[in-house]
Amino acid sequence: MPLGSQFTEADVDREISYVPMKDGTRIAYVLYRLKSGHYPSVFLYDPYEASFTAFETAKPFLEAGYAFVGANFPATGCSEGIIDYWMDRKEGVYGAEVVEWIAEQPWSNGNVGMIGNSSAGTVQFWVAAEQPPHLRAIVASGVEDGYEDCWHLGGMHQHDITAGWSLRSEFIDQVSGVEGRINAGDTECAAIRGNDSQVVNRQFFDETRKHPLKDEWWDSIYLARNEVAGRVGVPTMLIASWQDEYGGGAVRESARVFTQLMPNVEHKKLVLMNGDHFIGGPGPSSYSLVDDERMKFLDRWVKGVENGIEHELPVTVYWEVSQLDGDPKKSVAGWTTRHKTWPEPKVERFPYYLTADARIWPDRPGARPSEGSRAYLYPAGSELYGNNQQFAIQPYKEGVLNYRTATAVADMTLLGNPEITLYLSIDNGDDADLELTLKDVDPEGNILFLQSGLLRASLRAIDDERTYTDEVVQSFRKFEKLAPGEIYEVRMSLLAPIAHVVRQGHSLELTIGAPNPIPHSRIGSIPAGGPSINRVYHSERYPSKILLPVLPGAFAQAPAPECGMQRGQPCRKGTEFVAGGLPIR
Repeated sequence: MPLGSQFTEADVDREISYVPMKDGTRIAYVLYRLKSGHYPSVFLYDPYEASFTAFETAKPFLEAGYAFVGANFPATGCSEGIIDYWMDRKEGVYGAEVVEWIAEQPWSNGNVGMIGNSSAGTVQFWVAAEQPPHLRAIVASGVEDGYEDCWHLGGMHQHDITAGWSLRSEFIDQVSGVEGRINAGDTECAAIRGNDSQVVNRQFFDETRKHPLKDEWWDSIYLARNEVAGRVGVPTMLIASWQDEYGGGAVRESARVFTQLMPNVEHKKLVLMNGDHFIGGPGPSSYSLVDDERMKFLDRWVKGVENGIEHELPVTVYWEVSQLDGDPKKSVAGWTTRHKTWPEPKVERFPYYLTADARIWPDRPGARPSEGSRAYLYPAGSELYGNNQQFAIQPYKEGVLNYRTATAVADMTLLGNPEITLYLSIDNGDDADLELTLKDVDPEGNILFLQSGLLRASLRAIDDERTYTDEVVQSFRKFEKLAPGEIYEVRMSLLAPIAHVVRQGHSLELTIGAPNPIPHSRIGSIPAGGPSINRVYHSERYPSKILLPVLPGAFAQAPAPECGMQRGQPCRKGTEFVAGGLPIR
């Protein structure tokens, strides 16, 4: 059958079986391949349904001339394995063995590439760190940092991400794949699930609660270090979205790995765009833009097609991606830019100061009426931004502080991670959680969510080694509690960078409030400290500010998308500015 032709599942061979590991453990897999010939392979490896991947997910790769293999991590799905907890190094060791098994099969030409999103994106670095000889490339989207996903930036335990994700994965996502295999004729899976050949000694959710600080345990499962990402040598593509609902972890992690690690990777690419955690696929939720980028990369480095991708600039930014008719397979970008590195060196970082009269202003504070402090009731005000319905509910005004710029006289293009410095005091308790939201306001009062920021004030200490131009990174190693009445400097980045044009006539709005236990959509935590009147200071001595990453000379190259139609970016329509805060000085 000619490559690229349309065909059905009846036109291919499907095989459901087990790969034996060197230690006798068996890893469950599903294979789709054309009925004759030798082909390069793509390998999807995850703890969910990979070993019973749907034909529709494999189909684009089959049509492009690849065999497709999906397999489960050890001790997940129908795979055997005795592991301490999810994110055990055995996931990488066994994954590397599967790569080599694929390369040895009679239908394989010996070339293997990995694909996958989220857990299936993160694990690729653990597999590649084992340096299996026949792994040719990895394409990882939605990669994650364990601590910053589960506790987020500053010790805020994210219940939906930890309990919700781990329990859903164990009792829903895995089960679907297990049932599919059994119904398809797997006679061994039920016995594996019911005996001691599949054991997870410690539940991941329990482990996360034992480690509220970023200690040696978190370090041991962290991919962005020399022992893991630093050992990767194959061509690597990283894909991430700014508004990833797991707190922007994928963009932060992808940018750190791309910028600071991977010294042995000659051909690496970073692809960034607006959207949510699931734009990377593979599958029905991924953008067609991502599908195209991934296939082009695989074709070059796994199939060996001379398509010139190695001559492209290594960083691609898709601006204002929309889905025609709500279909991710009809995704289009307003425009595209390419860059030599990340962060873009042409970006200039301009300070804009917060004022006591609720403005964001370019002039540094001096002796003027805009000096002073603003107070808000903590933890009474939260902004929920999981979807348009949540975002339509404006925060309780006494519990937040809002600040807004003057309307832009010309387009201002932001590319990078805004940095915020707040001078903060509390009048009760010993801690405070900060949740910030940065938004675009158009002339009709429509408010578009751009990005959020989270930090527990007692974990404000900065890791100087990991902090770089585009991100302030906290160390999370120890608590430094607050004393009522003392003023503290809190310096932080937002959860992830952004690419956004503040168009002529638009404004930026920054909201300071508290987190909320209601997931929005994955973030949700119980605020620390006690009921308090918190203050933010604005003066020559205490210049609270936001540092904006501005790309000079750049402007919007397409009309603004319709309010509320972009993934991961809810929009609140037709509002008036409310300064918020308490009526006290």
